[in-house]
Amino acid sequence: MQRRHADQRFRDDTNLIRLAEHLARASRDANAVASAQELEADYMRFNSVAMDMVQAQEAARKLSDGFLEEVPQLPWHELRGLRNAIVHEYDEIDSDALYVTATVDVPRLLAQLQPYLDAIED
Repeated sequence: MQRRHADQRFRDDTNLIRLAEHLARASRDANAVASAQELEADYMRFNSVAMDMVQAQEAARKLSDGFLEEVPQLPWHELRGLRNAIVHEYDEIDSDALYVTATVDVPRLLAQLQPYLDAIED
């Protein structure tokens, strides 16, 4: 395990918290409907889930290389790919992929992040 400078650790902790908050909101909002079709039909909810996924990736992007090396098992590449699809092809977001990501993949990712969140000192 690589040691990180205290300032970098603070930035990583802050960005990790932001990442988890955005992921949790995306999951909560997507789980409020029963299907990808319902998500797509609810314009505001669909946009909310998509934007929280973008914001989650932005927080993940700000994590240091040292942190990413400590946690290589997490799907950093896939998170970036989803953000790029949302930002660059917004009118073509696959509602099924967004729904499955937010309702299935995100809870798994949050469970993987939980030990790192629990280790953050107040």
